Amino acid sequence: MLTHESLKKDVAGRIERIQAMMASRDLGALIIVGGGAPGALGAIRYVSNAHLWGGAGYVVLGQEDPDPWLLVWSSYQGVWSRNESTTRAERVESPSDVVARATELAKGYAAKSRRVGMVNMNKLLSVGEHAKFSAALEGFELVEVTGEFNAIRQIKTPFELEAIQQNGAILDACMDVFREHAYVGARYWEVCAATEAFVKSYGAFWGRTKVSLDLTPYTVPTAKDHTMKENDIINFEIVYESPWGYWLEMTTIFSFIDLPDEVHAMLEGYLSAVDASSAAAKPGHTFKDVSEANDRTLSELGFPVAGKHTPDCHSTGLDGSDGPNSLSNPEFELKANMVLSFHPGTVLENDRGFLISDNFLVTPTGAVRLSPHSANRYHLRLDRG
Repeated sequence: MLTHESLKKDVAGRIERIQAMMASRDLGALIIVGGGAPGALGAIRYVSNAHLWGGAGYVVLGQEDPDPWLLVWSSYQGVWSRNESTTRAERVESPSDVVARATELAKGYAAKSRRVGMVNMNKLLSVGEHAKFSAALEGFELVEVTGEFNAIRQIKTPFELEAIQQNGAILDACMDVFREHAYVGARYWEVCAATEAFVKSYGAFWGRTKVSLDLTPYTVPTAKDHTMKENDIINFEIVYESPWGYWLEMTTIFSFIDLPDEVHAMLEGYLSAVDASSAAAKPGHTFKDVSEANDRTLSELGFPVAGKHTPDCHSTGLDGSDGPNSLSNPEFELKANMVLSFHPGTVLENDRGFLISDNFLVTPTGAVRLSPHSANRYHLRLDRG
């Protein structure tokens, strides 16, 4: 059940697994670097449910202390975080110098081991912040453990899977909202805004909507005054966090007219690629296996494969990506209960292609879709209005 109390219990289990990793590396303290932006927030949210809107944030965790400290730069964000955090309210602080406070706490926890783990040190810290941490922790060994931390959060708990499935249903319903508001002459900006309002009504905080109108897979926001035309073939994408912070991506093709035969064939080709590559997404298989299944399927159907326009998949969760992707690390081995943001990255000659996105759970029998967004939802007809 998705309640704050069940989240607190789930977070307690996450912290136990992280502290076991800390013990195996002889880390007295762990400093998790975060910030109020998509892609920067998930690591600190994983152990605190912190939800910032901007600026730096840090979590400090001791190897044997079950309650992390959450340190944020703004007193307003401190109040917000106390309302939502899973850690004790008195451990949410907004000190005048968050780096000084973070290092003070870390040195107390690591006085014996003299080893402090760092998460996202090399990803999110500025040069100046990095120097400040290094100076404040002189005499302590700083150990980058982002990979080990991410390996833990890549394996989703039952609570997380329920939250992801909830968002899968919300984003699929967004496609009907888009269809209800679309008509020839409507501003794309207004129709996309209606879908975002729908998501936000469930408690989501931020995300984005984008479209491609030229039979390429590159979805982007339109100009503010761009209106819908009768012959538009709309590759619509929505990327949004869930009410509990889990990021999902989803697409659909919309049109006012029947798809031309060659366009319909291309869409069917990409959907066939999803079937083939999701079947390959099993524990022990690699990202490379998924990528090759996409390319092979489209090539065997007679489409001229030219390369990749985006990764074929990546692990997703409280960040849009909480680990490597199929382009950066093709040999990455999949594990059971990973959730993949799945979108065949294969692009055809002349940059033609569709972005076909959804989210799948890795299981021993292949990846399983975590939404009601089945193949028959990937082309929806619009009324002309």
